[in-house]
Amino acid sequence: MAWWNKTGSSPSRGVLLTVITIFIAVVSAAIFWWRGTVVDVVTVTAGPLQNSLVFSSRVASVARTDLASTLTLRVEKVWVREGDNVKTGQLLIALDDDDLRAQLQQAQAALGTADARLKSQFELLGTVATQGLAQSRVNMEYALSDLARNQSLHAKGFIGDAKLQDVARAATSARAAYQQAAAQATANTRGGAEAQATQARVREAQGAVQVARARLEQTSIAAPADGRVIARSVEVGDVAQPGKKLLTLAITGETRLIAQIDEKNLRFVREGMRAVASADAFPDIKFDAELIYLAPSVDVTRGTVEARLRVSKPPAILRDDMTVSAEVVVAQKQNTLSIPASALRETGERKYVLMVRSGSAQEQDVKIGLQSLQRVEIISGLSAGDEVIVDAKTRAGQRVRGVPASTKVRAKGGDMPIPGQ
Repeated sequence: MAWWNKTGSSPSRGVLLTVITIFIAVVSAAIFWWRGTVVDVVTVTAGPLQNSLVFSSRVASVARTDLASTLTLRVEKVWVREGDNVKTGQLLIALDDDDLRAQLQQAQAALGTADARLKSQFELLGTVATQGLAQSRVNMEYALSDLARNQSLHAKGFIGDAKLQDVARAATSARAAYQQAAAQATANTRGGAEAQATQARVREAQGAVQVARARLEQTSIAAPADGRVIARSVEVGDVAQPGKKLLTLAITGETRLIAQIDEKNLRFVREGMRAVASADAFPDIKFDAELIYLAPSVDVTRGTVEARLRVSKPPAILRDDMTVSAEVVVAQKQNTLSIPASALRETGERKYVLMVRSGSAQEQDVKIGLQSLQRVEIISGLSAGDEVIVDAKTRAGQRVRGVPASTKVRAKGGDMPIPGQ
């Protein structure tokens, strides 16, 4: 035999060891094949299950306002930076106001002159005009009386025509002087033309003061309402120009989340639904939100619908434009059979699972109900206590040996959401 060497002695020790090793390997492989590949299995359980819709959103304040200058002036001071909270009326930016202060002083001086003129109009010129009117009345009355007397003398032949003409001219001059004095007195009364002209100059000077004061006030830019500075685009020394944005404020008030929900999920949501949200940067901090608006149209470029959620009690960690995940529970059951979503398999419309039967993986058709990312409701095809395979690489007909995967897959009804996009 080949086992013996040419001298007829027993086989060498090395050959025997090799044969034994091969034999053990063959037997082990046969046993391993017979027992099957170890696969993770989970037990079908009954418990609560919910179907949630999760979508990404961004924090948005209801009102934002851009602050800009109405004048072209150099920026002298800036008292706030991004993130600062501000109160109504708080001074935020100061512009160089030296020229405007000088203009205000000039306007105030002109107003003082006009006021003095108006006061003089009534207290001095009016009195002088009244006295002049009285004097001119006396002169006119005397001239008219003298004219009447000379007319009588002329009629009797005591004076000639030349004398009478001189007296008549004096009477005419006295009457004209009286009329002029009367007009002057009337003009210097409160309703007179002269007084009205002086009052107009006063009003003009008052307007100039108001304009200068208003322009001076515009050099101080203050917060129109309580809020937070979310953008600053100005530094000391910059030249502010009308319409050029300097600061952006998020007005304190209602906080909202703006989201884009895939149109295929519209059947799950409606206004008034409650949501639980968390910022991606702070996933452990949860807060409530309410779905208050669904856009009436679909964004054709993205296939989404805009949704708005109201946050009644926003946590302090929220910032404008922060990314937030919101979860809306769209359906739930208190007691139903479910399996991990990783155990469900699909071929076209067919839904099935793999179960360990007689040492091999065998297919079992199932009918499903609610679905989430983690759990799937089983309506028919399985019973509580059945074990299903969760290893994705396992194929039907494969020799397998199931091992509980309770440490890898949660055994009770889950609440993981389906994505909203």
